[in-house]
Amino acid sequence: MLPFPAPTALVLIGMVCLLLCKPADLPASSPTAWEPFIAQALSADTPSEFAEAETQLEQLRQAGHQWDPRDMRLVWSLARLATFYHAHHQLTKAETYQKQLLQWMETPDNRAGLLRAAPLGELAAIQFAQGRLVEARQTLEQALTLVEEEGHPAHLLTVRLLEQLAAIHLAQDNPQEAGRLQQRLTEIQEQSLTMETPGDAIVLAHQGKRHLQEGREELAASLFQQSREILMETSGPYHGARVEVLTSLAHIAHNDGDHAQEVELLKSALAVSENMRGTHHPDLLPLLKKLAIGYQQMGKPNLGRPIIVRTLALVEELYGKGHDKTAETLLAMADNLRLENQPDPAIGYYNRAMVTFRHLESTSGMTQTALGLARALHLQGKIAAALHSHGEALEWLSKTLGPDHPDCRVAQQYQTELQAELASRQQGRPASRTPIAQQLQILQERVLTLGGTRQPTHNPDSVTPFAP
Repeated sequence: MLPFPAPTALVLIGMVCLLLCKPADLPASSPTAWEPFIAQALSADTPSEFAEAETQLEQLRQAGHQWDPRDMRLVWSLARLATFYHAHHQLTKAETYQKQLLQWMETPDNRAGLLRAAPLGELAAIQFAQGRLVEARQTLEQALTLVEEEGHPAHLLTVRLLEQLAAIHLAQDNPQEAGRLQQRLTEIQEQSLTMETPGDAIVLAHQGKRHLQEGREELAASLFQQSREILMETSGPYHGARVEVLTSLAHIAHNDGDHAQEVELLKSALAVSENMRGTHHPDLLPLLKKLAIGYQQMGKPNLGRPIIVRTLALVEELYGKGHDKTAETLLAMADNLRLENQPDPAIGYYNRAMVTFRHLESTSGMTQTALGLARALHLQGKIAAALHSHGEALEWLSKTLGPDHPDCRVAQQYQTELQAELASRQQGRPASRTPIAQQLQILQERVLTLGGTRQPTHNPDSVTPFAP
């Protein structure tokens, strides 16, 4: 089945591509009473902040304040509420706000025409998530009719609507109609290859991402490169779509083992994002994380360390010192220092990370931290302390994965070697042990969950992933 778009995809496509401006750039013409709600809704990032925006909206309605049809920031504000609740699976609320938005856009004084197509696509996505496939299909057909009646190319918006509609037909066991829609998608892609506008570049990037998801990296790389060149020629170096194009090319370079090229692409993506959002925006965190790991995999962890330092300062500023993102960044810094054979500062970062993970009762975080701390203490020659830390990690591993799990057996082998080394030292004899450093490194850098599920193993020389 074709992937159904993410909750915010169509709203962002419709508003960005058709309005061609960001919320902050829209003219402020709403009544003063709406300003606090608009500011709250457009800046909200956490559930509590969105809840506050919702409360403000209800208070305005109860007080009898009317929408100002000239202020498109109100559209953005309501759209953000709808897509937030969709993303958090509160579908009834999401549908309510989406329908209210569409109702406003259908008023006699403000027939938005083509601009209504994107919110209709978002409403269809909500209906699809609720299993109401017939309604979702009718909503999408209405949106496509709007696009066709306006005679606007709107290639990217059309692609997203057609993908949604094809997914519904597949879910309804109608592969012939889904195939016909897919053929239309192919024709749009081919048409885009002969055009050179930012919208066409976004279509190419979208198709490249799809080929990448399906394992056709060579074709995906060609499409991303074409998209990158068009954006450079038609919109300058700082178009927002370039971030996704550059990070996708970096992902392909990573898979090809070309980490130098990966780092250069990520640096370019970071520069674009900084130019658009400033240097203290949460959207920078994924790029900083990837860049630090890229330097590590190049065998230059010393170049990645300033990136982690910057990430740590940013997550502390955005989320505070007691947040799991902060603890994960501390852990990444500790691993970076330990891999550079600097156990003394590494232990300080491990201890700081452990305090937060214990407070959050994060078994995964405590396990990774204890494993890394044990190896750093071992580097210092503090075998008893390393044994204690590793024993804690082994206990948590046994509880989450079971004592017979391969990861637990690797940890148990290392525990046995530490015990033998301690006994040898106490008896004044040289230790005799089998090195399993690489196996233990792999074990430490797995991301464990409370349910025992583990992610794919990372490169043994990479830093521990930290969540942006």
